[in-house]
Amino acid sequence: MADKLLLGYAGGMILSLSAHLGLAGGGKSGGVLVLESYGAYLLARSFIRNEMQFAAFIRLLFFIIASLSLATIPEALTGKNIFQPHVAHIGGRLGLTRAFGPFDHPILYGMFCASAVSLTLFVPINTLQEKGTHFFRAGWVIVAAFMSVSSGALVTVVVQLILTMWKGLTRTIASRWHLFSILLIIVYVMIDLLSNRTPMRVFLHRLTFSAETAYTRLQIWDSGIKYNVMEHPWIGIGFDEWSRVSWLGPSIDNYWLVIMVRHGLPTFCLLSLGIIALLYTVKRYVYLSEPAQLMRTAWGFAMIGLIIAGSTVHFWNNLHAWFFFLLGSGAWMATQGDERQKGG
Repeated sequence: MADKLLLGYAGGMILSLSAHLGLAGGGKSGGVLVLESYGAYLLARSFIRNEMQFAAFIRLLFFIIASLSLATIPEALTGKNIFQPHVAHIGGRLGLTRAFGPFDHPILYGMFCASAVSLTLFVPINTLQEKGTHFFRAGWVIVAAFMSVSSGALVTVVVQLILTMWKGLTRTIASRWHLFSILLIIVYVMIDLLSNRTPMRVFLHRLTFSAETAYTRLQIWDSGIKYNVMEHPWIGIGFDEWSRVSWLGPSIDNYWLVIMVRHGLPTFCLLSLGIIALLYTVKRYVYLSEPAQLMRTAWGFAMIGLIIAGSTVHFWNNLHAWFFFLLGSGAWMATQGDERQKGG
């Protein structure tokens, strides 16, 4: 079902852009987006098919992040980018220069690293797993992500750590995730009752580096929904300039809003349902070994972190492809039992 829904999302992007750019323009621009999204999903879907291949993938991912950090940590401290010596840095926070590494923006680098926290924490990278090394690896990844000084990376890390701590504290409770959902609802209602701000405003303020950033994110959402999604709900506005209040910049710092604005609500719904269908199917599957169950937890936490962070940043270029590749990398967890039965 997830494969079909995401294929529908790919088709929705091409159709919406074709309505604005014509068949040739829509096919060209939409085709690129399809390759970055559904193509990346299928690549991981096809070549990561069992727990050994998934562990090898995480081993390679940690090696890449650790190698990049040898350059991005000095970059954050000195402002010198060895990958792109002529890049113009965009300022700093907390006494650090925001590291780009080989990416086009610090957000992209930070989100890439941050997505690996739970993966390196739960997935063994060798057969002789030494006690405590997973904490070292996860800590290294967190430090690497922090060099971007990006609120999106921070959100991704914090979400994974919260889920990990809850898992550890409630290991003996059978319905712990139902309880977690109930507690979230209670917290939301309590904030709504006790604060003079909406819960969304409170959360954004806490998850960004400044009140100004949080306010800007809220205005982007309000303008995007009111002046764009509601005015063009079916096929969006394509790559046209989006309508907004005069003082907002041209960027939309919300991946999910970008999909709605550009391609319309039906395409957004296909994407959302495809992701939910895959997460639900993987969660419900029972034919998994104990190591594979840990991999499922790690992958699920990473995806939830990225999904939530997507409401504060946009996924573009290599991060766009990475999100869908990581999504596809967990699809094998919903097919292991079927493949074993066929083979046996």
